[in-house]
Amino acid sequence: MPEITVLMPVRNGERYIKESIDSVLNQTLTDFEFLIIDDGSTDRTVEIIQGYTDKRIRLVRKEHQFIQNLNEGLELASGSYIARMDADDIMHTERLRIQLKRMKKNPDITVCGTWAKIFSDKGNERNVSHLGYGIIHEPVLELLKYNMLLHPSVMIKKEFLLNHHIEYQNYPCVEDYKLWFDIAKAGGILFVEPQELLMFRRSDTQVTVTKKKEMSLGSIRLRKEILLYLLSIYNNKTLNSLLSDFENLEKNKWMSNEDIFRFFVNLFNRTLNPQLHSRSATYIKRNGLLIRKIT
Repeated sequence: MPEITVLMPVRNGERYIKESIDSVLNQTLTDFEFLIIDDGSTDRTVEIIQGYTDKRIRLVRKEHQFIQNLNEGLELASGSYIARMDADDIMHTERLRIQLKRMKKNPDITVCGTWAKIFSDKGNERNVSHLGYGIIHEPVLELLKYNMLLHPSVMIKKEFLLNHHIEYQNYPCVEDYKLWFDIAKAGGILFVEPQELLMFRRSDTQVTVTKKKEMSLGSIRLRKEILLYLLSIYNNKTLNSLLSDFENLEKNKWMSNEDIFRFFVNLFNRTLNPQLHSRSATYIKRNGLLIRKIT
């Protein structure tokens, strides 16, 4: 049985899916299962997939229910490691080999993402995404800042998800962000491989463009959830009262949500980094976080 399942959901991806599939099939590590979940496509996507004869490909056709279908993909995956991939991106030929080697050498890693090159069909965008490097220390706090893991770049240890009953939740457009948060809460280790092992496509049809507003609102919703979780660890009435005051200011347009997040990130950074403070300070450990007492 292959150690890796490449999990690719797709809906109406006829324009780019061949290039994406070819990049998976051309990996230097060849022993993997390629599970493609068709999310109710109405174009030629299924026809294109069925044109391949490679026995590693397993096509599952479902009605359009993206998050539910993602979870079914997690269940159907036979590999110990699940490598996510999107139907409009391109894998570096060494991606699976490098990520598998990293995760087997460091078995504590739960999720291994990578850096990426960003490109567009218009040819006017050739950027890179270098978010994070190595082990993400204090991952819950880091996730309050931003989502440092590119969803189609990650490799996930399936056993961890099963043991902690973790799956994708109904957080449209930020379901991956929520997954990282749930994994971090459960003690999972997030890691970013500092190599550009994914070609990440920018196009007018991707979610970051077509559902930009929903994505922004989803991100704010999740970051508020992360903030409340951190505050519950501190269990400090003053901080909770301060958040309430800030939220009133935000409603009246005196502060932005970003201002609130930035304030608490700065505060938590000070209390989570003892070396920056007096040796006489008092620290407590909660949920795996070393915290300076706030009085």
